[in-house]
Amino acid sequence: MPELPDPIQHTVAAIYAAYERAADRDERTYLGASIIGESCERKLWLTFRWAFEPENFSGRMLRLFETGHEEEARIIEDLGAAGIIVWDRDPETGEQWEVEEVGGHFRGHLDGIAARVPEAPGTRHLIEIKTHNEKSYKELVSKGVAASKPMHFAQMQVYMHLTGLQRALYVAVNKNTDELYAERVAYDMGAATALLGRASRVINAPRPPAPLVTWACDFCPARGVCQDGVFARRNCRTCIYSTPAPGGWVCELQDRELTARDQQAGCPSHRYIPDLVPGEQVDVKGDDVVYLLRSGASWVDGGAA
Repeated sequence: MPELPDPIQHTVAAIYAAYERAADRDERTYLGASIIGESCERKLWLTFRWAFEPENFSGRMLRLFETGHEEEARIIEDLGAAGIIVWDRDPETGEQWEVEEVGGHFRGHLDGIAARVPEAPGTRHLIEIKTHNEKSYKELVSKGVAASKPMHFAQMQVYMHLTGLQRALYVAVNKNTDELYAERVAYDMGAATALLGRASRVINAPRPPAPLVTWACDFCPARGVCQDGVFARRNCRTCIYSTPAPGGWVCELQDRELTARDQQAGCPSHRYIPDLVPGEQVDVKGDDVVYLLRSGASWVDGGAA
């Protein structure tokens, strides 16, 4: 007799679909402090410029992200139960702590600020909470956060710099065993100022930095635009006429400020930043730009014949 097919998990599929329907699909309008430690500056620039399609996470992954957020709340409760005072909201706004720099284009959100940490009761600490799988957790315990998780370390340095705090408490959870690890991190002014300089450089650069070709490129969501000849997305951030300005973006052609919706929509006057076209610029005809593509075909940015 033929084997029966595996049963379709209708209930599970419905749960995952609900997560996908509820997902926030809005573009992040700023460069996040959580990624400023990324090794590739070109990837940061392409991310900030909305050059490639954002990752479309499955319902399973979205649920996993939610689990991580819920773990943050649980750890804050655990810290409180241990006698540590934690402020997970800015008392002036009632919202999550937020820091920003570079005209509001570089931002981050703190998990909390704590007092009465047992190792140094008189020192206020930034709180940063992360979940780890088994392999990542073991590496963290063995090497420490600076060596094993440089992006997390960079994030804390930026937050300490912008809040004036001198210490951070990094709390990690092993998702496999629920084991906890805590590490105090000292503020490093040199590292923090270098990271803020990097953020400013990425945000204000009119052209993308040179590619950093490593094994990680094979798994990078920006690879198509960065290396494989895929056209960047058409929006105001990939256009030569738009520029980040304090508090937002401006269109130099139309001499006006651009809302987030404006930026996403673009307009018929869009002309690519030349580095985002997979070819060589060979001519200009009025407002249109002619390129010789890698394929050998001629392409006109603007559509003129």
